[in-house]
Amino acid sequence: MPVIQVDLQQVLQRIKSSCLSFFKENFNTNSLISAIFLSLPIYFQIFNPSLILKALSFISVFLGFWVLLNKKTPLFGFGFFIGLFWFWWIGLSFRYYSLGWMIPVVVLLVATGYGLIFWMIQKLLLFFQKILNKFYEFDWYNLFLIITLVFFIDYIKPFTFDWLKFDILFLTFLPSISKWQFLFFLLGLWLGKKNKIFYLLVLSIFIQNYQKPKNTMNIYLATTYVPQNLKWQKSYIPKEIQNNFRIIQKAIKEKYKIVVLPESAFPLFLNLHPELIQKLKNLSNKITIITGALHYKNKKFYNSTYIFENGKMKILDKHVLVPFGEYIPLPFFQKEINRIFFGGASDYSTSDKFETYKIDGKNFINAICYEATLEDIYKLPPKNIIALTNDAWFMPSIEPLLQKLLIKYYASKYKKNVYHSINGYKSYKICKK
Repeated sequence: MPVIQVDLQQVLQRIKSSCLSFFKENFNTNSLISAIFLSLPIYFQIFNPSLILKALSFISVFLGFWVLLNKKTPLFGFGFFIGLFWFWWIGLSFRYYSLGWMIPVVVLLVATGYGLIFWMIQKLLLFFQKILNKFYEFDWYNLFLIITLVFFIDYIKPFTFDWLKFDILFLTFLPSISKWQFLFFLLGLWLGKKNKIFYLLVLSIFIQNYQKPKNTMNIYLATTYVPQNLKWQKSYIPKEIQNNFRIIQKAIKEKYKIVVLPESAFPLFLNLHPELIQKLKNLSNKITIITGALHYKNKKFYNSTYIFENGKMKILDKHVLVPFGEYIPLPFFQKEINRIFFGGASDYSTSDKFETYKIDGKNFINAICYEATLEDIYKLPPKNIIALTNDAWFMPSIEPLLQKLLIKYYASKYKKNVYHSINGYKSYKICKK
């Protein structure tokens, strides 16, 4: 039997050469510049809104898309840097599982994942251009890229995570944006290179149907700043509970009808604490209380919303969980991953559907954290959404800024009123009804 000799140095040299060739083909300064400009408007939201920042956001969006459409921009590199600049914070939650070393690994995996998604998009667009050019010579690539950015990116949801929506960038300087405005904007940038008259299409984004929102409801949105490393410590929980009751009493004193506390404001299985439940029921005769807490039922764990009104209690469980945060979206490896990385913890259970409830004669949709950024919840009939979030997992980062832009986008699109109570970031209401 012949012996196959392998020249290890030669193999390594080929691998090195292949890697260099790949990086040279798929990364350049244009992919980096475009991604930077299309990320800056999100980071501008860290500062208080002003006309200067809005103008800078518009310029940044203009330049980012102009470079993407009019320069040789490898989409793998573009997607890699977008994944990096938009979603570097995803791995931060691993700090609280003593897995800090996983953060750079997760960052690299996320960035590479988006790089591969855009690389496949580019290959597909080039394939269609090659076929169509046999019939008619045209820049089909950029036309299809524009259509993809406007209409098809929304359908790219790795593990149900669909936070990559370029539409939200326009909300850093506009009250709303439609798909058709986005389309005309990109067409103007692309066609304007050949004939500057087409740049007038860019101005279509400023055609707005301004509507003054109606008076909002008398709701007190609590903001808390409990660090995640303290939130679940037994010695700190009594302090959190005491602060929750202080917030409720403050809302009562200020004559609010409803008080909303963040996700997991009570960091325990609240239904297993009858003394706390009774205290909240008693207070609910003065004010309706909506708060986040855990729920234990039939040997299952739920992330839930508790509603106390007129001495009665209702529990609404979360319907859609955070991938890799509240459940492992890999059915064959759930137990193994939970055992290796999360100390054997079980995934959360869920309700069968998004749930609604009625307070003071008005219908509300229940949204817990991640759910508030899902389009499906905005398609439900009630015009009001109460959302509870714990953003301390990802602080400090741009995660709450992205979350707010997504909520603003859907609230505008579906004409909803969103009341959002948060731990780790300032609570807010977005009223579009």
